[in-house]
Amino acid sequence: MIKKLSITLSLICFCSILFAQVTWTNPIKKQGRLGSPLVETSPFVFEDRLYLLENNQRFWDVPGARPGDYFHEDEVRIRDIERDEIISVPLKNHGFGTVLVWEGVVYVFAGNYGEGKPWRQMTEITMTSSRDLKKWTKPQTILKASGDEFFFNTAVCRGKDKFILLYETNDSRWKPFTFRYMESTNLKKWKEIPGAVYGKEKYVGGPALYYEGGWYYTLYLESLGKAYETRITRSRDLKHWEDAPDGRPFVTFDPTHKNIPLIDPSIAERNASDVELCYYNGQTILYFTGSDQSTAGDLQRATFDGTPRQLFEYFFTDTQAASATPPKHEGDWTPVLIAAEEGSDHQAAHTGVYSHKPSSQQLAYQERQLGAFVHFGPATFNGSDMMTVPASDLFNPSRLDAEQWVKAAKSFGAQHVVLTAKHHNGYCLWPTETTDYSVKRSPWKNGEGDVVAEFVNACRKYDMKIGLYISGGDKHFGCWSTPDPMGERKVIGNIHAYFPVFLEQIRELLTNYGDISIVLFDGAYDPFGWDVMDPETLQPLGTAYGDAIHSMVKHLQPNAVVFGGTKPGVRWSGSEQGWAPYPLWNVIAPGDGLKHWVNPGEAGWIPAEANLHTRRNWFWTPGSDTTLRSIPFMMNVYLESIGRGANLLINMTPDTTGLIPKAEVNRLSEFGKVLESTFRKPVGMINPGNASNEYFINLPGKQPINLLVIEEAIEQGQFIHQYKVEAFSNETWVTIAEGQSIGRKRIQTFDDIETDKVRLTLTGEEGKMTIKSFTVYLKDQ
Repeated sequence: MIKKLSITLSLICFCSILFAQVTWTNPIKKQGRLGSPLVETSPFVFEDRLYLLENNQRFWDVPGARPGDYFHEDEVRIRDIERDEIISVPLKNHGFGTVLVWEGVVYVFAGNYGEGKPWRQMTEITMTSSRDLKKWTKPQTILKASGDEFFFNTAVCRGKDKFILLYETNDSRWKPFTFRYMESTNLKKWKEIPGAVYGKEKYVGGPALYYEGGWYYTLYLESLGKAYETRITRSRDLKHWEDAPDGRPFVTFDPTHKNIPLIDPSIAERNASDVELCYYNGQTILYFTGSDQSTAGDLQRATFDGTPRQLFEYFFTDTQAASATPPKHEGDWTPVLIAAEEGSDHQAAHTGVYSHKPSSQQLAYQERQLGAFVHFGPATFNGSDMMTVPASDLFNPSRLDAEQWVKAAKSFGAQHVVLTAKHHNGYCLWPTETTDYSVKRSPWKNGEGDVVAEFVNACRKYDMKIGLYISGGDKHFGCWSTPDPMGERKVIGNIHAYFPVFLEQIRELLTNYGDISIVLFDGAYDPFGWDVMDPETLQPLGTAYGDAIHSMVKHLQPNAVVFGGTKPGVRWSGSEQGWAPYPLWNVIAPGDGLKHWVNPGEAGWIPAEANLHTRRNWFWTPGSDTTLRSIPFMMNVYLESIGRGANLLINMTPDTTGLIPKAEVNRLSEFGKVLESTFRKPVGMINPGNASNEYFINLPGKQPINLLVIEEAIEQGQFIHQYKVEAFSNETWVTIAEGQSIGRKRIQTFDDIETDKVRLTLTGEEGKMTIKSFTVYLKDQ
């Protein structure tokens, strides 16, 4: 009964995700109230620790005191969050403080109360800095008000090539607390940016300022009459602003909150202001204040599972259309392939004949659709650090069971499994003759073990196709490429000495373990990449090494499909978040390779694969069970990859015992059960197999439907350019779904409709458009 309930709840969550195309939900998760009257706070990370800058008003600590009493004793202080103690007080007789961490220095900015002035009539902004949070530089005035202007809240960020400071002004020409923006190259001398103003025509306040992905994001307070909530706006030039759509508050108040510090306990919360945030340990950490905008605040904490950039962009996402760009890299590791800069001139076009249909290897791969990825190695034992080179004996699993891995993969429907035989650190999970940096020097099985052998044997026992991931970059040998955008990467180390070593490692893997179905080359840190240059001459090294590697693979394993490299049979979708673009075309036209993560000298049938790290990191880390992806998230990933015609590779993470943790095994199994339940019972289905531009599903009487799956027969190519699906209802045809590409598979959801007939109309190459299957379902609500 418990298992059935779990699946039902997962399906309910899945349904809500399926309709995410039309329903926007706030991704920020409130984590609770902290029982503090603080208002202006700024979380920040320094030397891998999380701190909170606090603006403490002295009157809060004095019974019976009122706002503004003892304000010369107000202070800007810093709290170590883990230890929950104040470690430093950078400024006293100051307020409205904020913080910036830049190049190993912590800068604190705040308004100076001065001497002999009324409360909060600040005319100077002060800065101090520290390299250790103990010793602070002498405070210096970096900005003075002009005329009758006063300063209130401030915010500072690093922009594209300079620093930007925002301050609230009481300029009488505009609404209260309008934001003005200044710029500086050294944080000391600031100048006004002409026209850089926000909030002239409406109440704003409580600002925060961030620069992400070419946009300046400002958080501001929106007045709702007798209540306030924080919203978000953005600009590329600080002059022309785009507010997030209506109905998308960044953080809003909770009227059920009462018992607010220092005010009448019966008063309900009607404010959510002064939001500031930072990125820490794979999450965006937010602090904000509740209360009622009177005497004090009600400090609260919230989180978002991702980066600030992902969070900000989500508020501007067009929920009615598929994204044309991939989700941004979520992890805190650097080995991720970076797209070429816009306007890059690396556009060498493919010349000659190229294929418009899949090879037998590509077709077999595309038919399998769903696969599993196993990340296992020294990084499992050192906090998922893929780029350091720990001692060989660090790798020592106590209960390694490759059969458990394969069973976990089968539980969610995977048709192949790929093992990281060698990752960026260069450690080999087989007893290679090319280096001592391998399992031969591990205490595991007294140096006689072979992870690759146990893996392939387990796959064959359970009829699972086998894949091997082999990193071209090798930190132990000392040869890899820089993590620059494609087209700008440089080789590090002696590639000529390393090349024969790498070839021999490939030869060992592809001749000693039987048939291999997939060989996966990681584009990140690859010294053999098509674009890698000599670091001194900046001349491209060319594709000769990469092409030779490809030829060797095809010679030793002719039935294998090759992911990546200079001549890919499969390409990366552009996301480690399980996403593929839409529309998705399998044929890469000459000259278009670069924007599809492919050597621009290549063209032809190159299908896409998305991959998904199911934890915060690719490798297991202690305490990371809480970061496992939810079932609704994974179902949405399924729709945004397989449902768009791509393949999907879902990661699995054995821990230091060599077993996949129980929580992960259960999550993967539950994912498989929800998949099976969703697509188990079609309402109607046809398998025509003949070329046409129109197909019908006739149902036995009127029945409700809300989910469809279309598969194009791609053996001879991809010929459908556009489609429309209609249901016959109330004596007329009603459009329920439409799109462009179909390819291997297209999955779409739509509102419930009762019908006894469904029509699929195609546009494309006449006489060649063929549907393999067309199915409609009623998914549970």
